Amino acid sequence: MKMCTMQDDRDLCLTIYNDGFGLVSERRAAQLAGDETRIQYLDVAQRMEVESLRIEGLDVVEVNYEYDLVDRAKLLDKYVGETVYLKLKDLPEKRECRLLSERAGLILEDIVTGEVLVNPEGELILPKLPDGLLVRPALIFQIRPCETEEIGVSYLTRGLSWEAHYVAELKGKTLGLDAWVEIHNESGITFSDTRLKLLAGEVNRVFKTLNLDFCKYSSVSEQRASDFEEKSFSDYHLYTMQGTTTLKDNQSKQVRLFGANNVPYRRYYEATPYSEDVQIVIEINNKAGDGLGMPFPAGTFKVYQRDETDGGLTFVGEDKIGHTPKDESIRLYIGEAFDLQCERKCLNKRNDRGIRREQWRITLKNHKEEPAVIQVFHRIPSTADVEQASHVWKRPRAEELMFEVELKPDTVENIDFTFIVDERIHVIKHLEKDKTE
Repeated sequence: MKMCTMQDDRDLCLTIYNDGFGLVSERRAAQLAGDETRIQYLDVAQRMEVESLRIEGLDVVEVNYEYDLVDRAKLLDKYVGETVYLKLKDLPEKRECRLLSERAGLILEDIVTGEVLVNPEGELILPKLPDGLLVRPALIFQIRPCETEEIGVSYLTRGLSWEAHYVAELKGKTLGLDAWVEIHNESGITFSDTRLKLLAGEVNRVFKTLNLDFCKYSSVSEQRASDFEEKSFSDYHLYTMQGTTTLKDNQSKQVRLFGANNVPYRRYYEATPYSEDVQIVIEINNKAGDGLGMPFPAGTFKVYQRDETDGGLTFVGEDKIGHTPKDESIRLYIGEAFDLQCERKCLNKRNDRGIRREQWRITLKNHKEEPAVIQVFHRIPSTADVEQASHVWKRPRAEELMFEVELKPDTVENIDFTFIVDERIHVIKHLEKDKTE
């Protein structure tokens, strides 16, 4: 049987997706003279999806995935009733025995004397590796004879995942940003000297696997070139790592995606409907003119700020973002403002012959020593009309009002508004023309 291992690799490429799987594509040297009918293709992922297998360069009739790997229990179970050897300590000769049982301890029968040995001390020696057991998973190809110098094999495997992590440091009106990708390999195999690609986007799959969450902080001191080349691919974004890397089994690897410095950002606050808590919002405009303008894969954003008194770095919050294209805004909700308050009160509510009128007051309080811009959202019926308001308002959605107020330090300001809803039943009579006309 012809054997083909990872040592024969001419090219290995690994494409990892967000949802816990990856695509392995490799080309291996294989000098087939035309008389081979079986090939043992070793060094494949233990968690491979055999139904995804694609083979090039061979006329394959049948494929078997064999993963009955060697361990102590399997070895001994295969040799029950067979001849084994027992080597006692400090004695050069070996006793030829028959293995009777291994489930509740070793029970051997000395073939020469007929003695039965129960849990004997010494070293048990097996003549050879039994048929059907492998030291590592393998694909067995049953092929029609052909001549070829190279085999191409591609397959999907579970146990591979990646996630983006972003680390930002607020510096006055700008921020420094480092983007990392963390790659996890639990596929059951080490990928050595592989080209690496990361695909960002939601690819439809039957299964879905959660990713782990871990991140390092790395300060950005200057603008640096990306370690990945990004491009649009189909309806997704593909990041190709420069050069090659080795991804060991059961390893998590951090690789730098890109970095940026002096990125402008906007800090404001947001009060959501039915809540008196005021959220802290960091908004970044992802455009080229601001030092960015690139797709942001989904991931976790951690935000730091330096204490001016001692220069120490303080963690001030984090948020998760979805896949964000260029020229779109990234909004981070990093926590609740301690010194800002929002109180809501319905001052009057009445219904006059089906016309419902509600009068509201939203009180904003700023106990900070600096001004604060607060966006206040309030839920109203989608059919309501605003009758009067003390502040300029917008309607982002039919069922929502938004007021943006800049509060001076240590001030209180009221937002008063009234909306009306027509709840009368309107009956519209449709008159049909007389068909006889």
